[in-house]
Amino acid sequence: MELGEFVKESIKQLIDGIVEAQEYAATKKAAINPLGLIRTEKRGFIVGTSEENPIPQEIDFDIAVSVTEGGEIKAGVGVFAGALGLGTQAKNQDSNTVANRIKFSVPIMFPRQEMPR
Repeated sequence: MELGEFVKESIKQLIDGIVEAQEYAATKKAAINPLGLIRTEKRGFIVGTSEENPIPQEIDFDIAVSVTEGGEIKAGVGVFAGALGLGTQAKNQDSNTVANRIKFSVPIMFPRQEMPR
């Protein structure tokens, strides 16, 4: 899986999971990421009447990337066990592997849900 595809699919699955959880929550008279939620410095979150200040979230990515060079190599970016790597298959034992990490955040506004009545 390419890096861009991994990031895109991760975000899409988070959004889809939140929407599905909101649908379930509504059947139990609960709300996930409710409309009117306000962040305060002293008390954390409270439910108010303001819809003007939605609360953004950040999705943090911490991805391990490794590059292997040498011999006959088949290379491609891939995601393995929750981490992203530049996957390689070498037929020659003379190879060099370099590992790096990529850390970044993506701000997002998740879907909001009306409070149950």
